[in-house]
Amino acid sequence: MEALRDTFGKTLEKIGKKNQKIIAISPDLKQATKLSYFFKSFPERSLETGIAEANAVGIASGLGMSGFRPVLASFGSFLTGKNIEIRTSIAFNKSPVILIGTHGGLIGYDGPTQAGLQDISVMRSIPNIKVLQPSTPIETKKMLEHYSENKDLVYIRISREKCREYFDKNFKYKEGQIKMILSNYKDGVVFASGALLQRCYDAIKLIKNSKLGLANLSSIKPIDLKKLKNISKKTKNIITIEDHNINGGIGSALNEALAKINSKAKIFNFGLGDVFTQSGSVDDLYKNYKLDVKSLKKTFQKIQS
Repeated sequence: MEALRDTFGKTLEKIGKKNQKIIAISPDLKQATKLSYFFKSFPERSLETGIAEANAVGIASGLGMSGFRPVLASFGSFLTGKNIEIRTSIAFNKSPVILIGTHGGLIGYDGPTQAGLQDISVMRSIPNIKVLQPSTPIETKKMLEHYSENKDLVYIRISREKCREYFDKNFKYKEGQIKMILSNYKDGVVFASGALLQRCYDAIKLIKNSKLGLANLSSIKPIDLKKLKNISKKTKNIITIEDHNINGGIGSALNEALAKINSKAKIFNFGLGDVFTQSGSVDDLYKNYKLDVKSLKKTFQKIQS
């Protein structure tokens, strides 16, 4: 297991050795976001803006339109708080910037101002931006490699937690894909990504004779509608679990997709309500919002019964 922010940092450093167009930009958080790996190896292609996220966005946009592939990383809550600058400077101009938002979800003692709990909804609402959340180290690596080779504008939400691996080295990232982790889903399918995927997996495995499937929804925008339609035809319930405000997050994204395909499955959305998080240990926070393994097991059993 490895923290996905470490995977991000190490992978970007490796990509930087081959791709001279990669430029790293940090608003005073290179250690926390793990851009520090790239900064150490390529100081001439690393820019520190200080605590000036709006300036960082403007610089990234200009570099993107000048033929470079900028990677701007900050806490998701801070970065997406500059949605006006992202919307106008990057998205409107289709500048090929990779935006990395770390510390999404329930991050622990850093508290409510640091935790990205509205970042998915903010970024989903901006045209031209794809929204992604990898769930494992290998998926994080493959996703970064994929987007470093094209000019797509993406927002990638990276967990600070250590995450279990569910894929092997032959895994191929495909945009929009829905990867089934547990495929026996007559009674329902749980959709999750990021650090919650492993919690959902453990909760389902604790249920005897479970007929609940688990889907990794790492591509939040876009979503493979053909695959989703095939899944929804074969199950009774669709359940979304997220460490994000349920207004505009993963649940909302899947609900919109299910409406497009006229799904007949019953839908359940679980996450944080219209609240700011508390400050405390990661485990205590997951328990408080009923997103820990024990609470998820109870939730799944009620739906399945």
